[in-house]
Amino acid sequence: MTARSTRPFDAWADDYDRYRPSYPDSLFDEIGSRLGVAPDARVVDLGAGTGIATFAMARRGWRLTAVEPGAAMLDQLRQRAEADGLNVEAVEASAEETGLPDAAFDLATAAQAFHWFDRPRAVAEMARIVRPGGGMALFWNVRRAEASEVVADYERLIGRFFGDAGIGQYQQHGRAAEEAATRAAFDGNPAWQELTYSEPRHEQTVDAETFIGMAFTASYVRRLDPDGQARFRDELETLLAAHGVTDRPFTIPYRIDLWTARRSDR
Repeated sequence: MTARSTRPFDAWADDYDRYRPSYPDSLFDEIGSRLGVAPDARVVDLGAGTGIATFAMARRGWRLTAVEPGAAMLDQLRQRAEADGLNVEAVEASAEETGLPDAAFDLATAAQAFHWFDRPRAVAEMARIVRPGGGMALFWNVRRAEASEVVADYERLIGRFFGDAGIGQYQQHGRAAEEAATRAAFDGNPAWQELTYSEPRHEQTVDAETFIGMAFTASYVRRLDPDGQARFRDELETLLAAHGVTDRPFTIPYRIDLWTARRSDR
């Protein structure tokens, strides 16, 4: 390649790293238990972004390779790994063509990323780089509007601004459509045994600045013109003020959509 690859997210890699929610240890406990992941497993994290999930897994002792096509995202990941003293290999490549060796990993993961991939090709690539008997895990943080009035009003705000347009985001597709698309990506690929789904729950405490920052890491918000972004910010600040959370921490409840499968033994 003569030029480093870029994606829309690259322009706000710092904000993405700062504001996006993390994942609880219990998620990786469940993945490890379900797939028999060893304490020193070799794990490849596809579409790793700035490394939010990558680092959570590396701190468990898993040996991480982060694959990310976005140049700025990968730079942020490398800087964080060095600052935190974590030994993470970083590879600039796509989930569909990683360039990694055959059967080199015990586990492949994709955190908040699988919906951006050419899914059947990524599934085939995971099958190539994961050893027989290994596993894969796909997971997304999804805000639970039914458990929070703040989140419910925020989802309505998103609906007013963006409707149900097919803009490529996981939540905007709707859960039923995403389930069908995920299953379809694995259909007819004998390398993977039956998909298993679960919904771990967790919550995170944030302040207004963090919540607004998180909102502006969404690509559909960033696609608004400057006037549109200003209107969206004003309405979001008004929403938070109406709930009395502009000057105190509040809780965002999440479910995690978790899909796992084992690599066939052959």
